[in-house]
Amino acid sequence: MRFSHAVVAGLGALLLVRSCLPALGFTQAPLTLPRSKGAIQLSNTSERSIELSLQVFTVINQDGRSSAALVPLPVEQAEQLIRLRPTQMRLASGATRTISYSVLDPSRDFFLCGVSSQGLFMLRVCSRWRPAFAVSSSAPAGQR
Repeated sequence: MRFSHAVVAGLGALLLVRSCLPALGFTQAPLTLPRSKGAIQLSNTSERSIELSLQVFTVINQDGRSSAALVPLPVEQAEQLIRLRPTQMRLASGATRTISYSVLDPSRDFFLCGVSSQGLFMLRVCSRWRPAFAVSSSAPAGQR
């Protein structure tokens, strides 16, 4: 079997396509968490129902490039960085879900990733929390 893949960075989408099968994928937005409190949007762009979990990953640097670690943080450590509920959900084909979040430790750099295991594939789309670029949601409007 031949597989091709495409990553649409602007939309935070990952699609895997195989001949004769519908595309498997989902989107997550925004790709950068701009405020310590907000919401992320998860959308199922595939033709099948998918199960998603939200996981927190540390930032690793390889050859001067930052990326998400391969293994998520344990739940206890993740809950010290960010509060969000639910962390697991099923999305029907074409469905969208908005999940509120609250960053609990704004000094730590991390990735919040939507992860979906679909057959032989694990799809991961990540949003990044970067303390230096974040706007405090509690700051007065003139100081944002």
